Amino acid sequence: MPKGLLNWNFRDVTDFLKENGFEFNEQRKGSHEAWINVQTQAVVEINFHGSKSFRPKTLETMIRQSKIDKKIWREWTKH
Repeated sequence: MPKGLLNWNFRDVTDFLKENGFEFNEQRKGSHEAWINVQTQAVVEINFHGSKSFRPKTLETMIRQSKIDKKIWREWTKH
């Protein structure tokens, strides 16, 4: 389980996105996937690389793409 904004892996990110209205949209080049929130039209691109954690800079990019406040991402780790 991630702690704050550290140690997020592919499954953590996709679980968070699903709980916040996102769904799988399409397979992209290589091992990348696009997830979309139909209401907000936000698209998050995620690189699947097993259970390895994303680098903080990569997670920051996904947070920005999601258009969901960083506080909500942090709070999700506490449930």
